[in-house]
Amino acid sequence: MDINKNYSNKIGIVIFLLSYSSLIFSFFINEDGTGSGARGDFEVTYGFILALQENLLSNPLEWTLVHTPLHFVILSFVTRIIHDPYYLRLFFCLFSIVLPILLLKIMILNNENKNNNNLIIICSCIFFLPAFRYTSIWANDLITSLIFFLLSIVYFKKWEKNKKSNIDKNIIFQILLLACATYTRQYFAVFFIFFLYKYYLFLTKKSFINLFLICVLTSIPVFIYTYMFPELLTGQHISIKAVNYFLLGNSSIMFLYIFPIFLINIIYRKIKISKNIIIFFLVSTIFVTLLSFNFDPMNWQGGGVNYMISQKLFNNNLYFFFTSIFTFTCFIYLFFEKKENLILILILLTMFFSFQVYQRYYEPMFFLIYFTLVQTNTIKIFLEKTFPVLIFFIYFIIYYIGAVSDIFYKLN
Repeated sequence: MDINKNYSNKIGIVIFLLSYSSLIFSFFINEDGTGSGARGDFEVTYGFILALQENLLSNPLEWTLVHTPLHFVILSFVTRIIHDPYYLRLFFCLFSIVLPILLLKIMILNNENKNNNNLIIICSCIFFLPAFRYTSIWANDLITSLIFFLLSIVYFKKWEKNKKSNIDKNIIFQILLLACATYTRQYFAVFFIFFLYKYYLFLTKKSFINLFLICVLTSIPVFIYTYMFPELLTGQHISIKAVNYFLLGNSSIMFLYIFPIFLINIIYRKIKISKNIIIFFLVSTIFVTLLSFNFDPMNWQGGGVNYMISQKLFNNNLYFFFTSIFTFTCFIYLFFEKKENLILILILLTMFFSFQVYQRYYEPMFFLIYFTLVQTNTIKIFLEKTFPVLIFFIYFIIYYIGAVSDIFYKLN
């Protein structure tokens, strides 16, 4: 089933504008998640923004901040012009449209001669990811870091279109923008591994060594800042004992975004439940079972939506474990689609390796990475047909309604 072509030519822009309008409406009602976490972060860190006007090396720990400070440095300059925090937030919320626009630009670079309206609808899904809405409304550093990250991918895609064996301006801009993402949230540093691997495959040995040295130079400010304020690292609840917690938690969190992609592909018979799929599922089941043996989340922070559903609805971990199994099954499938996907899979599974894992850590980051960097045929159905894209879009609206209504928090 597909939508009439004339209708399809307009529906993408209409959906995008309505989605953006809903975000602006949510700003005026001060929308936030359970516990008012985004509001609380802004109210606490606004003092840090003001302090940075006087001293760019102000101690972030006085405002309980454990992220690198570029976002707050930028806002400290903006607040010299926009003095009222309300209008600062409004400006930031309006500016957050840059994120889905950048995603659209990358997807057009990736998928030339495809239906741009379908791509616009895919990008509109971002507006209904709760963490994107809350952090846009409350001027959070998540948005700034993702903008830098997507800008770095734009230049990476430009380089991919015309690969050269020597360092060019696209590589330089990509590395510098990724460094800016790292200066905003330090965990983006792990993506240097992926991009350096891609460059290693094509650059001359001399050029790659020079590029590696450039990456080392760009990391120096982060190392200096972390040395000055070591709690940026030690305050992350990192422990070797957290391995099974973050592998289960991270995979379960990503289920929410990967589930509709694979389900729609199965419905449209782009993925068939073959012997290989069953084997992938069984291997994932065994792996999750092994991880579950020492899983005792008494001191675990967060866990994500699926962990909450498992506890509130079923009063056990079985559904939570199933979502992890499903995600691992999908990851194995993606690995056999393209072996290079393994690097991104490992990064996504291990980049948050502590006793605290929250849904917002992957939202909308996983969505952005899947549709820009993962090499997979599972996105083709969304490029070719409009109806699957609309199903995908409606799925995230339903997810958003469930999140904003706090339905699972209210269950006893």
